[in-house]
Amino acid sequence: MPLWKRLLLGMLRGILLFVAHLKYYFKLLLSVFGKAPITVLAYRGYGRLDHVFMEGRVLKNKVITTSPDDSMWRNIVNNYKRFGSAEIRGAQLRVTIGDNEFQLTTDREGYFYLDAPLPHPLEANDRKWRKATVQLLRTRRREVQSTALTKVMIPSRAEFGVISDIDDTILITEVTSALKLKMLYLTFFKNVNNRQTFQEVEAFFRALQKGKLGENRNPVFYVSKSPWNLYDFLEDFIELNDLPRGPLLLRDIGLLPRHFPFEFMNKRYRGHKIAAVARILRMYPDMPFILVGDSGEKDAEIYLTIAKAFPGQVKAIYIHDVQDPLRRRRTLKLIAESGVDNILLVSSYRQAAADAERRGLLDRHIFEAFGSGMR
Repeated sequence: MPLWKRLLLGMLRGILLFVAHLKYYFKLLLSVFGKAPITVLAYRGYGRLDHVFMEGRVLKNKVITTSPDDSMWRNIVNNYKRFGSAEIRGAQLRVTIGDNEFQLTTDREGYFYLDAPLPHPLEANDRKWRKATVQLLRTRRREVQSTALTKVMIPSRAEFGVISDIDDTILITEVTSALKLKMLYLTFFKNVNNRQTFQEVEAFFRALQKGKLGENRNPVFYVSKSPWNLYDFLEDFIELNDLPRGPLLLRDIGLLPRHFPFEFMNKRYRGHKIAAVARILRMYPDMPFILVGDSGEKDAEIYLTIAKAFPGQVKAIYIHDVQDPLRRRRTLKLIAESGVDNILLVSSYRQAAADAERRGLLDRHIFEAFGSGMR
């Protein structure tokens, strides 16, 4: 990026951050935060018996309810509540996992973040999900008693893991539409009950979760550039469409987005998606992974970078073709020049399932059973 652009962007962020601080302290002066109900959002985490990763947020409470009969106006109001969140910075929390306790404080956007070894490792058993409790103790103005329960995924005896994008990989978002107008329309004017998946995507992911042995033990992670504001929407969408339950790793769209840079191949990379995928692979160094994305954005480029950085750990990469000629040509060129032979651009999830069966990753009969409506 040219120097003048970096300087301009830095000045703009500084101005916006100053305005945000004024807004925050003005609300604080009026005791808006002091009187409003506060909610703790604890997102699903993941880890090992001796290490855990999880995130969450503390916000002014805004109740969101949806139904299949919601009007366009109700959908607009709900999305305003999602994106008009009022964060609670400096809140103190206690996170309990097994016999382990951690004291955390929310950042300027109201997020709390835990990536730490467990002094008291969890007991080994066949349970994939372990309970975690998040207690809000106090804000900067007053003591608060609020508790949220969530779960941390601890895989056991998995054949492999699956990391997938969401937008235009699972959920039809029309991200490639002109000026992203269709995407904006679907995001702000529709709710979870009227959004659609791609054909046979549920069968493909359920078959991958069960694996070649059909034991339903392979963990699934969802990594998306969608903002955390849409967490409840995406969680409901996954449940509603019978997709495998797994941690959702989304991104912050604050004034100064949080990045978790990491290094490999003597380079330093920044960006939410590439860092989130790398963190998962580093959490499970002995587990192979399948990566699933689409040609609408930069999934192929990101996954190829990951495959070269973690040689031997990426078993297969499937890129869903969003049926855009320009993006298809770009993706095919990337694949041809990459030197990676286990990446495939697929026009359907049936094609992906056939390749996965050839690689010994799933049982085609399980895919067909889910495709015919078995639950």
